[in-house]
Amino acid sequence: MKNFLLYLFFGLLIMSCSKSDNTETEIEIIEEEIEQLFSCVSYADLLDPQTTNQDDLMQYWTKFAADVKCTRGGPDYEESHSQLNIFFEYRSAAQIAAGVTPDHIAYSTFAGYCNDKVVNVGVLYNEWTEKNLLQRLWIMYHEFGHDVYKYEHSTDPADIMYPASTRGDININDFIGAKDRMFKRSFPGIKYISCPTDS
Repeated sequence: MKNFLLYLFFGLLIMSCSKSDNTETEIEIIEEEIEQLFSCVSYADLLDPQTTNQDDLMQYWTKFAADVKCTRGGPDYEESHSQLNIFFEYRSAAQIAAGVTPDHIAYSTFAGYCNDKVVNVGVLYNEWTEKNLLQRLWIMYHEFGHDVYKYEHSTDPADIMYPASTRGDININDFIGAKDRMFKRSFPGIKYISCPTDS
């Protein structure tokens, strides 16, 4: 009888232990997935740190030209803009030590937006490397908006042509919506850059 009670006690102990193991609450971290807006080009190659090269600015021009052609049906900017000058600028150690802070990350010039064959965009390397991959995509589309479309700045922070530095919390849908408005020329207060030869 003692052996029976001993076995019964150990049996209940084992069952209660195994029962408590099975009833432990599992905590799952559920990330909210956002359905991506439609875009006829994929940005995965530029947004994946394994496939993108942060020092290759030409990949952004190639993507922009393909995006315009696919989204709008043309024109083919790779064909029409035959002179590409897309480059990094580097601040000197003395400028950095002196605390000289630029008021822009990238820029385009009259040499680009006043010439339909030329793309002329400069990017400050130090500031560029501090941006995430989506911000970089946004910055380059902003500069191509000046250079190719002759857009002035927008007053709406949700637009690619807004002049301030791109927010770090933007998502892919923010970008797709903004670039679609840019391509359709449908953002508020749209204005165009006047070139010296414009009447």
